[in-house]
Amino acid sequence: MSFDHRDAGTSDSAWLATAEWASVQALGLGGVELLVVVAAHPDDETLGAGGLIATAHAAGIPVAVIVATAGEHSHPESKTFAPERLTVIRRAEVVGAIDALAPGAPVQLLGLPDGELRQNADSLTAAVRACIGDHAGVLVVSPWRGDGHPDHTAAGDAAAAAVEAAGATLVEYPIWGWHWGRPDSPAWPWQRLRTVPLGREAVAAKAVALGLHRSQTEPLSDAPGDEAIVSSSFAAHFRRDFETFFVADEPVAPNSHESLAQGYFDTFYEGRTDPWGFETRWYEERKRALTLAALPRRRFGSALEIGCSIGVLTAELADRVDDMLATDIAQAPLDAAAHRLAGRSEVRFERRALPQEWPDETFDLIVVSEVGYYLSPDRLDELVRRASDSLNDGGIVIACHWRHPVSDYPMRGDDVHEAFRRSAMLVRVGGYDDDDFLLDVFGRPGTASVASAEGLA
Repeated sequence: MSFDHRDAGTSDSAWLATAEWASVQALGLGGVELLVVVAAHPDDETLGAGGLIATAHAAGIPVAVIVATAGEHSHPESKTFAPERLTVIRRAEVVGAIDALAPGAPVQLLGLPDGELRQNADSLTAAVRACIGDHAGVLVVSPWRGDGHPDHTAAGDAAAAAVEAAGATLVEYPIWGWHWGRPDSPAWPWQRLRTVPLGREAVAAKAVALGLHRSQTEPLSDAPGDEAIVSSSFAAHFRRDFETFFVADEPVAPNSHESLAQGYFDTFYEGRTDPWGFETRWYEERKRALTLAALPRRRFGSALEIGCSIGVLTAELADRVDDMLATDIAQAPLDAAAHRLAGRSEVRFERRALPQEWPDETFDLIVVSEVGYYLSPDRLDELVRRASDSLNDGGIVIACHWRHPVSDYPMRGDDVHEAFRRSAMLVRVGGYDDDDFLLDVFGRPGTASVASAEGLA
């Protein structure tokens, strides 16, 4: 998502006029024994959840706030305020704002680099997990991962990882989504939106707190580049007598016999450019290197990649393939992948739900990376069968999957690889495994090893 805070954006009156509000349910605080608020930058906590903080505090619910960065790069074009100066200013502002909302509430200022939260998300996850501790009834609120700001997405991902590990509850607050979004857009997930009504005291406390973030709501100076980030029209979204939060989709029960539907992936990619960190995580870079190293041939004539996502692995595979079909069930990642490989005529992108919409082609290489656990057992068996039937002579299937359990997924990575290993049409000819992922290379029975193929053995 690309937007500019200086644009007019969608007015608050346009949002409030939509009939969709009639179906939005309330988010209750019953059973909440600790509220943990995660902010990517100072002022996120006030804009997105200031009223909730004040409401919880007034109800006697303990509140803890974690601010990931100092927001030191909020004015990148400023010639008068250096990032170091903004760090000091914004830290003081957020401490004052939280004290106005929930006097005495603990605040953690992590000081992670502004604009680089994705690269430092593990530190934020650890901080949120430590804050949750062994408490029961914990509600964690974090920036909406579809908000369009990369730091907000990273903060939401970090909070989600901590919540999953601790068994807490997560809701996400939109900020910039009100600016670039539109009420009639199919990308706006109304079905997941919930509201928290705010009393007069909470509205007043939030107004005071927002006013304390002067470096964002007022110009730093009259110089170019020092303009206010939070304009009066943008601030109108946060002067309502209610706040809004997105809840998670209903999870698929563990060991469900249903494959994940297309809607799951469309929602997952809402406003998120790299939800799995393919471009930034060493884990992903290392896994790709091992995958490419495991391929037993230097070059392949034709290839099929199932679930190409945003095309990071696709780009590296393309260097070793003459003709490649890359597929995904969701359009947003396909568009990103096509943009990444623009001009690479050897790669074709198609939206397909596999194995049901299997292409009428045969291949020298079929790549099944991080997709098998989304399928039901029956669909997985169908995929294994279709893959083996679609191999040319000497063809290779390579499978790679995360081993740790994910509550949403019908299967685990180990289950996927077991399905391939029990196929009578395929034999394992290589691979790698560790605690995190499995990598298996399969060929038809009688497939020669690399050394045998080169006459070395």
